[in-house]
Amino acid sequence: MKTYLLASAAILGATLLATAAVGGTYALLNSSASAGQTVTIQAGSAAVSITSPLVLSDAQLYPGARNVGTVEVRNDGTVSLALRLFGLTPPTAQTALSEDLVIGARTVSAASECTSSLTPTITGTFRSAPVAELGTTLAPGATAMLCVSVVLSADAPSASQSQTATSFGLLIDGRQV
Repeated sequence: MKTYLLASAAILGATLLATAAVGGTYALLNSSASAGQTVTIQAGSAAVSITSPLVLSDAQLYPGARNVGTVEVRNDGTVSLALRLFGLTPPTAQTALSEDLVIGARTVSAASECTSSLTPTITGTFRSAPVAELGTTLAPGATAMLCVSVVLSADAPSASQSQTATSFGLLIDGRQV
């Protein structure tokens, strides 16, 4: 019986030693530090404003013809914003002409760059309004100039002749970066 007790004690001791040797690590960590003065976390604000009106040429359009004009956009917020075209608002009175207009926008560094030969970064129609980045980031207080173009689709039907399209809108916003 004594032999069995010694053997059992030896097996128990070997099991404990083997378990300890396998390498289980246990730790309880506890730490604290004083922040001293009160810490305030504040969110920034995002605000975009149009600082100049968009004025387009009143030249008559024909299929493929393009009218252009500039508009200035300012970041009135406290965070940097990536400008984007967020859609189009169709003219108040839909006509055959307005159904065939293609609206475009592109950032330019000067009004003299905004010509009818400039290819817009983004284009869309009132039926398929775009939501896309303009590729320009504005720091707080900074401004950017956009060249806006209006093109009559090359395959516009003859019903578009002698029609007008007034009071449409571009929705410009900024995404915080």
